[in-house]
Amino acid sequence: MRVLRRMVVAGLAGLGFLLVASPVWAQVAEPAARRGFWIGFGFGHGSLGCDECGGEREGSLSGNLRLGGTLSQKVLLGFETNGWYKDEGGATLTMGNASAVVIFYPSQTGGFHLKGGLGVARLELDLDGFGRLSETGAGALLGIGYDFRVGRNFSLTPYLNGLGGNFDGGTANFWQIGLGVSWH
Repeated sequence: MRVLRRMVVAGLAGLGFLLVASPVWAQVAEPAARRGFWIGFGFGHGSLGCDECGGEREGSLSGNLRLGGTLSQKVLLGFETNGWYKDEGGATLTMGNASAVVIFYPSQTGGFHLKGGLGVARLELDLDGFGRLSETGAGALLGIGYDFRVGRNFSLTPYLNGLGGNFDGGTANFWQIGLGVSWH
């Protein structure tokens, strides 16, 4: 229940941030100019769940790193790696996803975008003194975000991503909500 409450609070805070900041930044930011190479990273909160978890989700730190090239003002292609990390009581649980991604901007000059990707996911449990267990499988990514231009080639990007992995022992997924920075 605490995790759900944190996710709702983080989501409402992010929405409030978007509603307040959007008119202010719209006055000072330059129009989007997506061309050439782009790179970005972000940090925030993540919520991990799995088949074997009995419906319980774990909240912790989450982040991503992405880079690629621009096909047009509406389509970017690239690579993105996303991770979730929790260390508690001598046990470290991590899930990561590395994907080829397509980012689609419905408007040539707007900042709202949709993202999808396919790749490889990894789930790992490291127990101090007992060793490490890991699974690797197919991974998928879906996300939304908004680039708030704060300079000619620089944006602040709030985002929400959903990531999943299909492993021999079942499936696992995590949600990310965070704030990133992007250079276009």
